[in-house]
Amino acid sequence: MAEALLSAVLGQLLSITTEFTEQELRQVKNVEKRVSNLKEKLKDIKLVLEDAESKQLDNPSVRRWLGKLKDVSYAINDVLDDWSQEIRKSQIPNHVEEEEGDHHQKADPVSNKMMMMKKKVCFPSLSCCFCLNQLKQVCVHRKIAHRSKELNETLDEIAKEKDAYSLEKTNNASPKERRETTSFVNVSDVDGRDEDKEKVINKLLSDESSDKVPVIIPIVGMGGLGKTTLAQLVFNHEKIEAHFNERIWVCVSDPFDEVRIVRAILESLKHGHRDLDTLQALSDRIRESIEGKKFLLVLDDVWSDDRKIWEKLIQPLRCGAVGSRVLVTTRKTEVAHMMGVTSSQIIYLAQLSEDHCWKIIKRLAFEGKNGEELKQQLEEVGKKIAKKCKGLPLVAKTLGGLLFSKETLRAWEDVLSSKLWELQDEQSKTFAPFFLSYNDLSPRQKRCFSYCSVFPKDFEIDRSNLIEMWMSQGYLNGSRQDMEKEGEKCFEILTMRSFFQDFDRDVDGNIYSCKMHDILHDFSQFLTKNECSAMKVDMEDIEPLNVEKVRHFTLQTPKQGRAKFPTSTFHQNNLHTLFLICSDYGLDDDDDDDVDDYDMLVFLRICCNQKHLRTLYLENFTITKVPRQLGQLIHLRYLNLSDSYGLEELPDEVCDLCNLQTLRIRDCQHLQRLPKGMGKLVNLRHLYCFGCRNLKGLPKGIGRLTELRILDNMIIPENNEAYLSLGDLKKLNHLQSHQTDFGIYNCHNLISMGENKERVLMNWKYLAVLRLSFKRWDREICEDEFGILESLQPHQGLKRLSIFFYRGTNLCPEWMVSLVHLKILSFYSCPYVETLPPLGSLPSLEELCVYECDKVRKIGVEFLGNIKHNNNNNNNNVSFPKLKLLDFLGMENWEEWEGNIETTEHTDDAAGGAFIMPRLDSLEINYCPMLKSLPEYLKLIPLKKLSIAGFDMLLQSLAQSEKEWLKISHIPNIVINGIFAIRRDGKWNYDELARFGVPRAFVHDGNDEDPF
Repeated sequence: MAEALLSAVLGQLLSITTEFTEQELRQVKNVEKRVSNLKEKLKDIKLVLEDAESKQLDNPSVRRWLGKLKDVSYAINDVLDDWSQEIRKSQIPNHVEEEEGDHHQKADPVSNKMMMMKKKVCFPSLSCCFCLNQLKQVCVHRKIAHRSKELNETLDEIAKEKDAYSLEKTNNASPKERRETTSFVNVSDVDGRDEDKEKVINKLLSDESSDKVPVIIPIVGMGGLGKTTLAQLVFNHEKIEAHFNERIWVCVSDPFDEVRIVRAILESLKHGHRDLDTLQALSDRIRESIEGKKFLLVLDDVWSDDRKIWEKLIQPLRCGAVGSRVLVTTRKTEVAHMMGVTSSQIIYLAQLSEDHCWKIIKRLAFEGKNGEELKQQLEEVGKKIAKKCKGLPLVAKTLGGLLFSKETLRAWEDVLSSKLWELQDEQSKTFAPFFLSYNDLSPRQKRCFSYCSVFPKDFEIDRSNLIEMWMSQGYLNGSRQDMEKEGEKCFEILTMRSFFQDFDRDVDGNIYSCKMHDILHDFSQFLTKNECSAMKVDMEDIEPLNVEKVRHFTLQTPKQGRAKFPTSTFHQNNLHTLFLICSDYGLDDDDDDDVDDYDMLVFLRICCNQKHLRTLYLENFTITKVPRQLGQLIHLRYLNLSDSYGLEELPDEVCDLCNLQTLRIRDCQHLQRLPKGMGKLVNLRHLYCFGCRNLKGLPKGIGRLTELRILDNMIIPENNEAYLSLGDLKKLNHLQSHQTDFGIYNCHNLISMGENKERVLMNWKYLAVLRLSFKRWDREICEDEFGILESLQPHQGLKRLSIFFYRGTNLCPEWMVSLVHLKILSFYSCPYVETLPPLGSLPSLEELCVYECDKVRKIGVEFLGNIKHNNNNNNNNVSFPKLKLLDFLGMENWEEWEGNIETTEHTDDAAGGAFIMPRLDSLEINYCPMLKSLPEYLKLIPLKKLSIAGFDMLLQSLAQSEKEWLKISHIPNIVINGIFAIRRDGKWNYDELARFGVPRAFVHDGNDEDPF
């Protein structure tokens, strides 16, 4: 940890001495000598840090010495940041200030007048202004010189003190061998849990009679045993999917907040709750949602054994159907007993055998390794290492990730013989295998991992967000041009070492979010003890906090009620990170919001005194404004105000944040404008403004931000002169090479701006996701919008396309059917489109959603695309060859879906012979009241689920026509207006079908043969 921090400081020293000219360095008295002294002392100390960080685990004196070293390293970093800031400030060209204007003028006309008077006075006497500026610089330089002298003296004392601990030097000339790769190791396989998995599945599917609904099944075991992994395996098993009407997953963790859990249950059920603000009302909604349904609820990671709280949660779940189950994972047997479960009903998860631990290690460690002789040598050592896993799969995964990077027998033997296995302190002993993997990381990777302690437990970590926060702390400053790539590389290596888990992936399979296992989160907190701190506040008392040495601070606060903020604790100016999070995330606004807003504003003003703050995370609060004092945080690199629903404008002083790299204001729906002077944010690399629906446009100055790499949303203004235009983006070279996700609002304004012929997006070859939104409320037909749609042609590599509120009649520009890599396509509220494009020709399309296309009356064979009708089973002859999900919603005038069996030929080969949608898993048709029947070819498609809602005519057809029923009778899961019917082992339960109105005569009970 200290090694990582020192490496960052040395990098900052090197950056200053190389980036700035010799003349600038000499502005501070004796600066070259002092910088040289600092570098030599830090390098000398760094040689013993690896040994010191190992010995600190059992030696409190060494631990205290490392604490002093961390403190002085942070102090040096702050001084260097002050210094580089002053030099950069002096380098800003005058024309930038003038072009962006005095952005404070509009808000303060008196100040504007005074500034104009000053300009008039100073203009004839340039030497006077120059002298005043020089005087100010001299004062700053004196302060920096004095502080650097003090730090040199402190470092002298620390350097002398190290000799008392007999620390051994590490030869940095021969760095540790590391095998690096950008491919992810597959950690999804699970070893040694087949028997446990079958036991849990059998309990869930059991027909044992019980007077309790639902039946509680706890999985109990120590941390790292794989309880969550086992629950996930079971939850996603095909037998479980087929057996339960509803499956719900909720991560509980600590504290046990019943309101949050109930809301999470409703969200999983896809039932609204924004109109509900009490536990009773929420519970009633759950009761309505699951009444008479057989459900499975997984409550993962339960800690609380408070019976009263548990009873409040379980009460509304008792109206589910017989056979409903609640699967609980917990480390505490007391939790299971509190739920009224006997010991015989508990599934105790045992430790894995040494053989199974070795299988996990082997699978990860041998990934990509060649040479059978070497593998045999490594296997003997590897089995001995597996014994040290103590049966914990999490430890086995971590060690497997570590050994993956080791290429030689000697390197494996070093892991086996490490002194870390001999630690005596209980907590340190618990973390020993993680220390092995952690110590093998580079200093940069160590800092990046340990920084994750700022996130609360079970927090869903967005990958790009995490990388930008690393950047803001200066952890990725090796190459200014490639900081994002360095961050990606860091994330991949930490993933390969199993430091992250629970991945969510995008359309290409790339990870976009993850979580940390509780034990690894505890480990990161152990590494950053005294450096990172977290606290919770409520409406009553708050914990006292000493922030004297704290650099990264996390504060959790409730959204509702009047919370007390720890304002008295922020008299120190040491913070580098302030992470504010609402613990009641997602709760509705209430009557006290104005009070909350005032208290939060006061608190933020006080926080603005933290002059060395680099990262400010403030998401999902009810603030309506941001204090102007924010502009004082001149070292701020990262500012996140996303989901601040009531925020109406950003203060002009935001433009003073000349070091700002990332600005996140996503889903600030009431935000009216951005500051005119944003062109002064010369270091801005990422601007996220998706969901800011009320912005009229983006400031013109953004077009001059040559460092900009991410702009997730473009607003086309009515007035091209006042705002950024689409054509301005052509100048931003970094944007074209980094942009992967892009949205364009108000596309209809491209007509009046004369930009509809500029094919700006064609050269964005990295663009994967594109959202096009036209005028939302104007429902008049506009044929000119087809020309706009044609001009917005993306690169052929596009993976996802969404079109909103389009008012033309033709929805098929030539380029649409040529998007050979497109995986997801969505049309939302296109009221004048009469015919759907021939989308069946798209070879990679996996999801298609068509919502509220009111003029569509018929979907004919042209929808299937241009396919050849022969028996060669390849994608050229298949309509929708990879489609998995087809979803229609709100098609009010859709009457006919054409498609007879004769539409296509078919064979009886292994692939099923279907030439139409051969991979379709799910078909959803909701609120299409005029649709009379389904296409005949539907019975050739191996569908797994059909969902129908809000129908009149189609339901009548199912009840009156056996032919219509036979089109869907092969589908194992059918949901009509929220009522489930599930075909089990090829048999239908007629009682379930009767609720659909299907006559008994239509149902062939027990007939597993194809009825057609």
